[in-house]
Amino acid sequence: MKKFAYQAAVLASLAASATVAMAEDSKSSIAGFSVAGSVAATTDYRFRGVSQSSNNPAIQGGFTINHESGAYLALWGSSVDFGVAGNSTETDASLGYTNKIHFSPSYSATYDVGITHYGYIGSGHSFDRSGIGYEGKNGLDFNELYAKLIFADSLFTGDSLTLGVNYSDDYWAHTKNFWYFNAGYSAPIADTGFTGIASVGYNNFKNKDAMAVVAGGPAKDDSYIDYKFGVQYTVLGVTAELAGVGTDVSTSGVPGALQKPYELGAVFTLSKTF
Repeated sequence: MKKFAYQAAVLASLAASATVAMAEDSKSSIAGFSVAGSVAATTDYRFRGVSQSSNNPAIQGGFTINHESGAYLALWGSSVDFGVAGNSTETDASLGYTNKIHFSPSYSATYDVGITHYGYIGSGHSFDRSGIGYEGKNGLDFNELYAKLIFADSLFTGDSLTLGVNYSDDYWAHTKNFWYFNAGYSAPIADTGFTGIASVGYNNFKNKDAMAVVAGGPAKDDSYIDYKFGVQYTVLGVTAELAGVGTDVSTSGVPGALQKPYELGAVFTLSKTF
């Protein structure tokens, strides 16, 4: 608990200081640049359905430097717990470009393309996958390309539909070719102030061994599906989210305590944007 409290304090202070220090600048563009930030606390950090914090709470924060051209640089961090000695923090950096694509004079969508580097402080020499029968480098860091389309007011006024695809050739330490296809949807629930959210993702690995490196278990398949459904409510600028998150990863033959990171679980998150 003390370790988590320390991580929370560090990440929260870094994110808050970065966003607060630049808050005035973000209100008006300077040389075409503006800044936005966010902080969040969650009961379980789930990435593509799988817990990154051993089903324990995590604190997160980051900021994005935007340019009026559509280019941006985003930095984001979270506390993590993989059971890897010396590794307790994930730090990601994304370089991307976003703009509008017009399908007709009256309807357009937003596209977003870029590359993300996923970094894990302290994991460089403390996590060696060669011992579990799969060729790979030490450490957890990897790069990933992404592209997505965002459709506003797709079915109803105020809703949003997102379609995305991601690709990495060294996913989680050289698991070779990996593809991630995903779709997300959000819509206001009548006039209640609540927003319904749902998403589904398809994780495709080169082979069963590659999936075993990332998702664990008996590796009976070379792919898995992750999903999320829930509601959000914003009050005083703080968004509260309660969601069910899980995967269809086979946990047959896996000890009970090790099944939980992949199974359906309730996740509560508080977040604030600046």
